Amino acid sequence: MVRLRLRKIKGQSAAELCAGLIVIVPIILVLFDLSVIVLGVQLNDSTCREAARVAALGDPTTCSTRAQAVINRANNQRSSMLSNFQLISCNSSVSGAQIAAMQPYGGPVSGTVSVTTEVDIRPFVVYMVYTGSTPLHFQSVQTYPFTYTVPNNAVLAPPPGP
Repeated sequence: MVRLRLRKIKGQSAAELCAGLIVIVPIILVLFDLSVIVLGVQLNDSTCREAARVAALGDPTTCSTRAQAVINRANNQRSSMLSNFQLISCNSSVSGAQIAAMQPYGGPVSGTVSVTTEVDIRPFVVYMVYTGSTPLHFQSVQTYPFTYTVPNNAVLAPPPGP
C-alpha cells in the first residue's frame, strides 16, 4: 500500500512539472524578446543621437554624408535580431543658399541638424506570433545644435602699381 502511494506522488510531481513548464517557458521566451526589442529601441536612439552629433560637426550642406557614415558603422556591428539601420532624413536648418550668400567673406552660421533613423528588429517569439514575415520598425528623431564658420575665400587684390 505504501509503495503504490509513493508512485502516485512521483507521477503527480512529474505531471505538475510538465504543466508548469508549459506555462513558464513561453513567458520566459516572450520576456527575452521584449528585452531584445527594448535594447533595440535604445540602440536606435543612441545611433540616431550619435548621427545627429556627427552631422552637426562640419559644413551643414554635407551633413547627410557624415550621418550616413554613423549608420553604416552601426550596420556593420549588427546582430541577427537587430539589423538594417536606415537613415531616413538628415535636415539642416541652414540652407546652401544661406552659406553661398556669405561668400567670399565667410562668417559664423548657427542652426540645428535633425536626423531621423529607423531600425528593423526581428525578435524570435514575438516575430513569429504577431508580425508574420515583416520585422518590427522603430524610428527615432534627434536634433542637435551647431555653429559653423563659413571660411573666408576672399582674395586680396594686389596693391596699385607705382
